[in-house]
Parts: sequence; structure tokens; C-alpha cells
Amino acid sequence: MFGSVATAPKSLDLYRPLVGDAVIQELRRLACDLAGARVLHLNATAYGGGVAELLATLVPLMNDAGVEAEWKVIQGSPEFFAVTKALHNSLQGMRIPWTPQMWQLWLHYNQLNASLLKASLDSYDFVVVHDPQPAGVLWVLSQEPGWRRRGRYVWRCHLDLTSAEPEAWEAFRAYVEPYDA
Repeated sequence: MFGSVATAPKSLDLYRPLVGDAVIQELRRLACDLAGARVLHLNATAYGGGVAELLATLVPLMNDAGVEAEWKVIQGSPEFFAVTKALHNSLQGMRIPWTPQMWQLWLHYNQLNASLLKASLDSYDFVVVHDPQPAGVLWVLSQEPGWRRRGRYVWRCHLDLTSAEPEAWEAFRAYVEPYDA
């Protein structure tokens, strides 16, 4: 699956009874600086995980605050997602022996997704890439002769990396170093 994920509209005002007027006013004030900014959130799935749950609410709330947010999911095979699950576990400390074939499969799908996204990336002011699955997209694009990125790129890691398996982290780190944050 690749493409935009539709989200139901939500309003910050729904949270007013929980957090009070001052918090909602402050959020709207802070969002003014980003009014009209185009933000792409990129992750691996539209459902079934913590990032999907987060984005299902965050994206419509960003839109309500005046930021033009969009959410897209990447393509991948069952083998790719098995490898990314192993990467996910390794980055949280599980010892998994990595093979060149595993890295090659991960990189192949990041190359595929980079090529699918490339034409539309210039229309975003910010690109937020969530978790390890699509993290290599920016690195792939940065390797292309003549490619110039527009906007800022953020890798949002939803994992605890404090005890990452060193071999996996050392191999993976190069792919997230090109991010602005």
C-alpha cells in the first residue's frame, strides 16, 4: 500500500474540557508561526501500531491548527516488514544476527519508496519520517546526483535506543545522519 491516508477531522476545541482554554489558546498561538506550512508524515502502516494511532489524531489536529499536514504510508513486502521488525527489535537491544541480504532488502524498499515520493517532496516544507522502516528514504535521495532537498527533514524515532544492539545501530546510523533533526 502506498499513498495518502485519509483521517477524520478533529478539532483542538474537543480537548478544551480536558486541558482548559489557556492550553488551547497557547497551541493555536504557537501554530500561527507554522500557518500554511506543508508537512508530510511518512510511516509504514495506516493501522495496527502506535505510530498509526498517533498520526490518526495528530494529522487532523495539525490541520485544524492551520498546518497543512498529510500522512502517507510506504510500500513493502512481507519479507521487508519481517526485516524491519527485526531491525526494530535490534534497535531496542535484541541480539539478531544481521546478514547483507537483510540490509539489502531494507535498502531496496527504501529505494523504491524514495523513487515513488521523489516527485512530490518539493511541495513540503517539512517531512517527518517515523521509525526505522522508511528511515533510509532521505539517505537514498541524498545519494542521487543533482537531487536538492527542499524543506526540513525529521526522523522521529518512537523506539528507546538506549540499549540498541551496537552492530545494528552502527549500520543503521548512517541512514539517519542526513536528517535535520
